[in-house]
Amino acid sequence: MRAPASGSGRKHPQPDLLTSINGKNYAIEIKSSSEETIYIDKEEIRKLKDFCEKFGAKPLIGVRFDYEGWLFFRPERCETTEKNYKINRDEVDLNFVEGEGFKKQKTIS
Repeated sequence: MRAPASGSGRKHPQPDLLTSINGKNYAIEIKSSSEETIYIDKEEIRKLKDFCEKFGAKPLIGVRFDYEGWLFFRPERCETTEKNYKINRDEVDLNFVEGEGFKKQKTIS
């Protein structure tokens, strides 16, 4: 189920995407960028984790760097700064969620 809520002022936390794979539920915050690094506010991930705790899902961050395809990361495996989670284009192979039904999408150039 796709339910993007950025900037909607919703009262309760809500992820951008809900999915179930092989009986496991995932709540996914989606980001994309043409830059080398994606920054996600820690408060946004805290809300994602709160939702997951109530819903019984696992939190993931879905990112798409231009020409890289979609990748999915566990928040705890991402680098953090004082205020953000940080995902670098050159680190995508290190933290990618493998198994559990997720596959790395290749973009054809």
